[in-house]
Amino acid sequence: MTTAFHFPMLDRLLDDVMTGVAGTAFGPATPARGFTPALDVRANAEEIVFTADVPGIDQNDLEITLDDGVLTIKGQRRYEGNGKDKVWLGRSYGSFSRSFTLPETVDPDQLSADLANGVLTIRVAQQPKPKPRKITIAPRERSAPQLGQEPHASDSKDAK
Repeated sequence: MTTAFHFPMLDRLLDDVMTGVAGTAFGPATPARGFTPALDVRANAEEIVFTADVPGIDQNDLEITLDDGVLTIKGQRRYEGNGKDKVWLGRSYGSFSRSFTLPETVDPDQLSADLANGVLTIRVAQQPKPKPRKITIAPRERSAPQLGQEPHASDSKDAK
């Protein structure tokens, strides 16, 4: 059996805290405020790896796009409260969007993403750097004039 007690003073204190009198850190997060998940970027010669902490976000609430060299990660963490309880929210809820301009060295066709244990990992392959190559100089078909010699009339049509 559950017994409920009514404490008006405690109710007022909770109301004050919930409405932000004690500071915005204790107020409920709203979707309009959103949040920014922690994100790391690691790059080497083979790939660029983005790792974002997105615990509690369903795969269907995440969207990754690559448009004109800009990688965008969007998502939403939904609040599942019933709206009737008084709640102190310590976690952030709402939508987020992060965009990154990728270098021209990436291969846009070699992009993958996976979500495991609340961690989103995006891998973008880097195109290999072109290797230096030797360029062969082709021989000229006609001989170049030697120092002190006039060009042949057949070498120049304007030689009159």
